[in-house]
Amino acid sequence: MHIHLDSLFELGNKMKLMSSDEDLLRKVKEENPWFTDDFVKYSLLSWCQSLSVENLSKWTNNYELKKVSIPKKIGIICAGNLPLVGLHDIICAYISGNEVYYKPSSDDHILCKKVVDALSKIDSKSSIKLVDKMNGVDAIIATGNNNTQRYFDYYFRDIPRILRGSRTSVSVITEDITTNELNLLSNDIFQYFGRGCRSVTHLFLPYNFDIQRIFKSWLHWGYILNHYKYSSNFNYQRSLLMLNGIKFLENNFAIMTESLDLKPPTGIVNYSFYDNQEDLNLKLASIENQIQTVVGRDFQTSFGNSQNPNLWDYADGVDNLSFCMKL
Repeated sequence: MHIHLDSLFELGNKMKLMSSDEDLLRKVKEENPWFTDDFVKYSLLSWCQSLSVENLSKWTNNYELKKVSIPKKIGIICAGNLPLVGLHDIICAYISGNEVYYKPSSDDHILCKKVVDALSKIDSKSSIKLVDKMNGVDAIIATGNNNTQRYFDYYFRDIPRILRGSRTSVSVITEDITTNELNLLSNDIFQYFGRGCRSVTHLFLPYNFDIQRIFKSWLHWGYILNHYKYSSNFNYQRSLLMLNGIKFLENNFAIMTESLDLKPPTGIVNYSFYDNQEDLNLKLASIENQIQTVVGRDFQTSFGNSQNPNLWDYADGVDNLSFCMKL
């Protein structure tokens, strides 16, 4: 394998060890209470699986990896809503053979730095630097909300850029959905408290679907109400709905409301109905630029896998490895 791929495989092994580092888990959780031990371990172990020899080879087989004669400086501005959410961008810039200048989010500083430092130690010839400001970079990959995206677009208007705003994910439920599929879908909804762009926050349901089947499939996630930030958010949103006289359904730890809104607050899952396949196709087409993926049978992402993207599943469908290699 290419030397960078060898280094990434070794990084995956290091991340597996990090998942049992209690001191690291404690520090990460102190920095960001949303990053619970279970969710950080899940992220680290998922990355370990992604960085297997098989996956790395399959991902890069369609690219011509070669030494860059004059490396470019690629800036990476990371989000912090999920553990290591910016790592894929950093890895793409690293594999391309260019210099990496990354700015981790204050919500994911400790874990991101720990992993990137491990990569730098494995490949001592690499050029990966943590920075506070993106001065003098030749290209930028930045993730934020829709407001910061507009700011980034202006600030970095003179250089090549990939800019990402807020997206979410949806799921299509059919009349013949199985209990096992609903159970898997619950993971797509509640993993990481539903705070990621690949988290399912809206359900498309056939008319007269028994919503109690959905609530029943969620029961094994009831423990998340023990998390004080999630619990406070859930209680606040429920009170707000009651004060505003908005109808909702709930099961004591999650709320469902009938709404066309794709991205409700944490603790709420919205749903809407579709008449037939043609109606569903039209609705999905109308929101294509607002969603990261569609979870469901025969869709981009199968039930239970929204938080397990492959290395070649690029955010917003933009191939950032090609972007880095063509600079």
